[in-house]
Amino acid sequence: MRFIFTICLLLYSFISLAEEITLKGTYQGKNLYVQNPFSSNQSSYCTESVYLNGKLVLQSPKTSSYEINLSKLAINAPVEVKIIYKSGCKPKVINPYVIKSTSGFKFISFTIDDKNLHWTVEGESTNSVYYVEHYINNNWTNIKVLTAQSGQSSYNIPVSHNIGSNSYRIKHQEKSGQIAYSQTVTYNSTQGMIKFYPRNVSNKIYFTGNVNYEISDSKKQILKKGKGKEVDVSSLQRGVYYVSFDNRTEQFLKK
Repeated sequence: MRFIFTICLLLYSFISLAEEITLKGTYQGKNLYVQNPFSSNQSSYCTESVYLNGKLVLQSPKTSSYEINLSKLAINAPVEVKIIYKSGCKPKVINPYVIKSTSGFKFISFTIDDKNLHWTVEGESTNSVYYVEHYINNNWTNIKVLTAQSGQSSYNIPVSHNIGSNSYRIKHQEKSGQIAYSQTVTYNSTQGMIKFYPRNVSNKIYFTGNVNYEISDSKKQILKKGKGKEVDVSSLQRGVYYVSFDNRTEQFLKK
């Protein structure tokens, strides 16, 4: 009985010695970085556990610094991070501002049609910058940069869609480095689908229209990329390769 009491007392003491840091905000495309000093007894590191939106994501990291990966969250998704640490030491979050907006800026609307992107905002500062991003071949690609104009709150730019589904987002960056993202919008282009040929290739791949393309091997290493209606693949070794274009990936054989 005395043994059980002692164990309970030790557990209570351990729990009472644990302290907590809590951060709340929204995901804006960047991860958090934490300095993790030694505990007061110099035998272990300070952090006991890290929770992201109530889910345990790190347990007793044995390193002097670590990264809290937020990349699985959607842009503008709520973030709550709890860092449980030992008494007598304290981890330091290096960049808490990446989930805490200090700006009055926000996107009001973001729409798209067959020829244009249109968005409205409020609270922008002069000389802040907009980056228009298009999701191409599994990556967000910057296609336009605009500098904010004093007193302007509405923007409209022409855009050239790929065939099929097209996703866009706008990144706004203040001179201070503060970043905010719009929601992602999608537009389905109903033009004729571009094709490539041949599938058994000796020298060149041809497309039925101009496209952004990437050629990769079976290990997903990108070997060639560019824009055009043909690709010279004569230098590739014999084997199976993949061509990504118009937000789809297809296979071909190099003879």
